[in-house]
Amino acid sequence: METEKKLIAGLDKKTTLVILISSGVLVGWSLVSSIKSLGPITASIITYSLYGFYWFYAIRYKNPLVLRLVIFGTVAGILELATDHYLVETINSLVYPGKELMIWSSPAYMPFAWSNVILQLGFIGVLLTRRFGILKASLMLGLAGGMYIPLYEHLANNAGWWWYKNNTLMVFNAPVYVIVCEALISLSLPILIQNAEEHSLKKTLSLGAIEGIWILVSAFLAFSIAG
Repeated sequence: METEKKLIAGLDKKTTLVILISSGVLVGWSLVSSIKSLGPITASIITYSLYGFYWFYAIRYKNPLVLRLVIFGTVAGILELATDHYLVETINSLVYPGKELMIWSSPAYMPFAWSNVILQLGFIGVLLTRRFGILKASLMLGLAGGMYIPLYEHLANNAGWWWYKNNTLMVFNAPVYVIVCEALISLSLPILIQNAEEHSLKKTLSLGAIEGIWILVSAFLAFSIAG
């Protein structure tokens, strides 16, 4: 219990409020973009704005937790490009508009979009771990991630950010395998984030790489189960 309740540098009420508000901003922006069908430019705007803000907050307020989460998420987001390629080219499921700057099979903003979401979920994972312990936190975050994705995928579809071909079992605009995949990804965050909190930059980079690889493994597993 002492380990669960230990002080974590950078975890405070102000930062918690900032992360929760920024998460709400992302959902609100996605909702408006969906209602207005504003297209991929709005995905770029919110992604780069949030990503830059998190770096600013981490450096301006010398917040080591947010800094670690940004670094962790950035590495995982870069490696996630391989997963996107798998979804776009190998299983022919994911579709991007293509009317934007691309890296491999993904929009250029995608690694940073993943970084933002991983940071938000990771921070919530830290809060849950501190309150409930690592096992319960992992299960709760995995469930939350799996439930949140159908909403986000629905908004992204209507906004024209990306969509999935209707060639597999779907829940609204989200394939079931994507829901399973996102649940597996979220499930992994509390343990990896816990190990990245107070260790060296090198270890944070390594754990981010592990998360990026796990995203691809999760996609393989999910598609084999529910694809």
